[in-house]
Order: sequence, then C-alpha cells, then structure tokens
Amino acid sequence: MARGVPLTGEYLSRYLAAQKRWHEARERRSRETAAGRPSTYADFSRAHGLCSACAASGVSLNDNGVGFSTVEWNGNLPLYEECAACGGTGRIVSPS
Repeated sequence: MARGVPLTGEYLSRYLAAQKRWHEARERRSRETAAGRPSTYADFSRAHGLCSACAASGVSLNDNGVGFSTVEWNGNLPLYEECAACGGTGRIVSPS
C-alpha cells in the first residue's frame, strides 16, 4: 500500500512553490514553442530537475490529473499518496 502523507509541512510548501512556478512555466513554454522546441510541462520539469509525475509536490495526482490521490484518513485529515516516481521529494530521482 502507498504511504499516506498529509498535505502539510514540506508537501504543502512544495505545492505552493510549484504554483508560483506555473507562470514561469507558461512563459518558457511560449518561448520554446515559438523556437520550435519541445515545450510540454514535462520538458519544463526536466529542465529544472522537478518531478512531472506529481507536479513537484511529492504527492501523487489523481488519475485525471486534477487534485491529489487520497489513500486514507487520519481522523478528519486526508492522507495523500506519496509520489512513487520521486519518493515524495518533488525532484527527479536519478537511478543509482
């Protein structure tokens, strides 16, 4: 079973930082498209060392890409699935 983590602390901080990067990502995608280069969000993420599977938050996205995947509850607090691609770091993990 996937590890359930609350969207607080470091996970919330990474999510909020990713929201601030969205404007930068849109601008970069426009420049790259105009130059005829690949311009997907995954390309932006790779260029900045960010995990595109979880939008750099460390928490897995729902199957439809909107919101996060809830795995269990701790009282009234939802626990979300930690991203398996980056191990919850929000960064690209290089295989050793």
